[in-house]
Amino acid sequence: MKLFRYEGYEVSVSPEALLLKPFKVLWSRDKSKTKDKAMMELSLLYFYCDPRSDYQYITDDDTRLDEVKKALGFAKDWQPDAEIKAAISFYHSFDSNAAKLLRQAAKEIDKAQKVLDNMTPTDYKSIKEHFAAMKIIPELANMIQEAEKALNTEEQFGEAAGSIEKGMFEDGLDEVADWVETRSK
Repeated sequence: MKLFRYEGYEVSVSPEALLLKPFKVLWSRDKSKTKDKAMMELSLLYFYCDPRSDYQYITDDDTRLDEVKKALGFAKDWQPDAEIKAAISFYHSFDSNAAKLLRQAAKEIDKAQKVLDNMTPTDYKSIKEHFAAMKIIPELANMIQEAEKALNTEEQFGEAAGSIEKGMFEDGLDEVADWVETRSK
């Protein structure tokens, strides 16, 4: 999602984001002039949901939420309310296929790692499972790298294609060419 960016050690929220109901609700309910609470909650959304966030390596949602809360200075007993949950769901609805693939591949690598951590090669079956799991790890790592490349390419070129503007006299150029052609006959 391009509505949130992490720049200069802070999350910036584009004005367009505040037009979208789930984000506007968080902004509007903070009645203070500084909007510190709203910015803290919107920052939580970015760090928790955005595939560009440094916290995406934490594949367990509850653990990631706890780490983000701690880093942003939320109270230990703070829990997301219905508005935050709605904003999280809305934020994830903008995930690209590459972001979804990246998240899923990371979860699968974590699962494989847990299998390896809990395995003891005491019998043939365990050894066979151990090596089968080890064989999958490079494939999963390649999947993550490909998903990251796709995500970066999507972000890099997706916005540029949509931001190209027409030149001042570009509209109606075909009509002018037709008019010139009919006059020259």
